[in-house]
Amino acid sequence: MSNIPKILIVGQGIAGTVLHFSFFQSGINAELISTLLPGNASSAAAGIINPITGPKYQKSWKFDELMEVFIPFYTDLERTICLDFFHKMRMYRYLPGLNQINKWIKRWDDVVDSKFYGEFVKTLEGYPEYEGEGTWGEIYNAFRVDFNLLINAYAAFLQKEDLLRNDVFNFEQLKVDKDQVTYSDAQYDHIIFCEGYRLMENPYFNYLPLIPAKGEALLIHRKIDNEVMTKRNELMTQWDESNIWYGATLQNSFDSIGPDHNSANLLIGKYNNDFNLTPIISGHLSGLRPTVSDRKPLIGLHSEYKSLCVFNGMGTKGASLAPLMATFLVQKILENIDIPAEVDIQRFRKEN
Repeated sequence: MSNIPKILIVGQGIAGTVLHFSFFQSGINAELISTLLPGNASSAAAGIINPITGPKYQKSWKFDELMEVFIPFYTDLERTICLDFFHKMRMYRYLPGLNQINKWIKRWDDVVDSKFYGEFVKTLEGYPEYEGEGTWGEIYNAFRVDFNLLINAYAAFLQKEDLLRNDVFNFEQLKVDKDQVTYSDAQYDHIIFCEGYRLMENPYFNYLPLIPAKGEALLIHRKIDNEVMTKRNELMTQWDESNIWYGATLQNSFDSIGPDHNSANLLIGKYNNDFNLTPIISGHLSGLRPTVSDRKPLIGLHSEYKSLCVFNGMGTKGASLAPLMATFLVQKILENIDIPAEVDIQRFRKEN
């Protein structure tokens, strides 16, 4: 392989965008092939980075390490494409009763996690006052990546550099040998698949335990503080100048890729419960998130064809996970530094 490897990335969602820029930071102008296909999770994602997760209010997996990488990464990307898309947010989560409040206090008392668990706020602007003992807990070090802006702007950046091909990857044009790979008569050192849930259709990586999880959100005509995110029944954040993003559902079983009427009704009911208002709906988003059976990303080289790689499985936390995970794959390809075993695809053995 030459000193400057020739690389093709397949897919320009969250994963492909972040991975491409990671190579760009290392002086590699990778090519990228992508087109918007139904079920693309990135087009429906709000880009929320939330350090507190689940009903037990636990700190997200590796969040301190992730934050050390994603803050400078997105800041550098903003400078490179001259776009303001990365925002530190004030985030509030509703704690409905004493049991939840006590769980929060227990986490708050942990010195290690004190930089994430904030003060209590009894009322929030835009929300009614609720009966009972509930209150709002502030979450520190929450962020939002406006992927709605970023992905389109980065595509324009790639087109300007003549690095983007708007097309569907055709496996019939792929020729794979032990030490090299050719696509559409062009030879590459590595082809990296960032296909989201469509990895299930990839003949080289479809053995990996990827689980598509459908998520849906509503765009509602309303304006709130651009620097605030809130969650009671569902999470709410500003989407564009006129609309908020409200969601999202999580379905492991579904009949169609597109927006579902029942999901819309579910979200409408939750919004009404949150605000005592009927929403003015301006859009309905849906996408299939690429989740994994052990809830860890899928990164690495094919066990037999080392020129083929995968970068996938970020699930619901792609905005925070992708920069560090991209660093692992870039270091593996450029410096042969081992990918951590907990995210390396070698933890899953292909059955013959």
